[in-house]
Amino acid sequence: MSRKSMQRQSGHAALLFALIIPILFGVFALGTDGARAVQDKARLLEAVEVASLAVAGEGSDDKVLAKSYLQYYFPLAEINDDDITINKINCEDNPACQGQDRRFFEYQVSARISQPTWFPGNDAIIGFGSDYKVYDGSVTRKYHSETVDIVLVADFSASMHNTWKGGSKRKFLDLKDIVNEIATELEQFNSYNTTEKKNKLAIVGFDFYTVRRNDANQRVFYDHLICNNSSGTEVRCHSRYPGNDFRVRYTGENRNLKINAQATVRDVFNLSSIAHQPVNGPITNISIFEDVNLTDDMKKIREIVSSNTFSISGSTGSGTSSYAGLIRAAQIVKNGDNPRRLIILLSDGEDSFYHTTNKLINPDLEDKDLSNPTPSSNPNVGLCNVILNTLNSLETSDGSKVTARMVAVGFDYNINQFPQMKNCVGEDNVFSADDRDAIKNKILELITEEIGHLAPQR
Repeated sequence: MSRKSMQRQSGHAALLFALIIPILFGVFALGTDGARAVQDKARLLEAVEVASLAVAGEGSDDKVLAKSYLQYYFPLAEINDDDITINKINCEDNPACQGQDRRFFEYQVSARISQPTWFPGNDAIIGFGSDYKVYDGSVTRKYHSETVDIVLVADFSASMHNTWKGGSKRKFLDLKDIVNEIATELEQFNSYNTTEKKNKLAIVGFDFYTVRRNDANQRVFYDHLICNNSSGTEVRCHSRYPGNDFRVRYTGENRNLKINAQATVRDVFNLSSIAHQPVNGPITNISIFEDVNLTDDMKKIREIVSSNTFSISGSTGSGTSSYAGLIRAAQIVKNGDNPRRLIILLSDGEDSFYHTTNKLINPDLEDKDLSNPTPSSNPNVGLCNVILNTLNSLETSDGSKVTARMVAVGFDYNINQFPQMKNCVGEDNVFSADDRDAIKNKILELITEEIGHLAPQR
């Protein structure tokens, strides 16, 4: 072969090589970014699984929480709120739950991310463009597992006699229906439980007072408060206006009584304290209710709640003192024997004497701070802290450690507008619900296990 011919062929080879380079680089780019996309698909599945477990554990549909997990796995990816979907499905609305021996709530989390490519390509070199999209989803289920002692602390103040947009009845009648439906669900849970321990339910109604029957079958009222008289001695508070913030308008023996918040909190579980003696004098309430102690006889609870034992005759007359209900609920649930203890406050508004409530939640507050309260910085101080610390220090009869939780559910009002319960039970333990089904499902969700499990792939 002549030298001239070799030079011509070398030129052809160089030209051919120059033409092939973009193709080879394009294949390399597609292979590299394609492999990343496949890898990111697997990583996204792991990320949404973790996100769904986190969302289920919180019992919320919080996109911010889910996004934080996704962003941790993909720090360079673009993730918009609209690219995240969270569906919380109740058992009644889920065909997969129907006919199952265990009720569950299902949390479906899906996400789409835009991941920047390494080799976007151009007019000459093929590529995926500036980014590629990856999509995946995961499902977590929260089952009812460990048996639990539950106290529903139900607001029976006069405002619960009003109608509302969240149900077809007066609020207290819808509340009674919710309690009965919760009892039915617990009855079903117990029917599948093969252990000796059963889920138990108690009801504590409250307005200004809690009520229980004495040995003579008479309804007896309790405000669960301790006052100081003008000389600083601890005495029974005057019953006429239980929880009145300052009590400076009285004359004679009961003049200038003032709530002693520290003594009241100190004696929450001391049943022999003067705080838990029946009130004397006129009673200001018009509502009818009474304590129902912990029981696994759900039929009995339904019969009591459905009767005239729980009723409100009018929309004026009975105020709200949620602290009374919480104190009595704590005393009742302390006597349980299940490893989980749950106190759920259901109320439709702010306490009537909110200064008293704020002082009980944080006894360190000065009088000037009672209108703009803050939670106690000391975890051993305050009504809810003392209740939870005491309950969490208990053990069951078989030596299991007790885990307690207090939750507030706003019944037809935004509970975050009033800081009392948020300051007491903590921001993560207050919820608002706009209708009866939402309230019922929130209660059932709280009863189910705290974290959840990934659902089997369909």
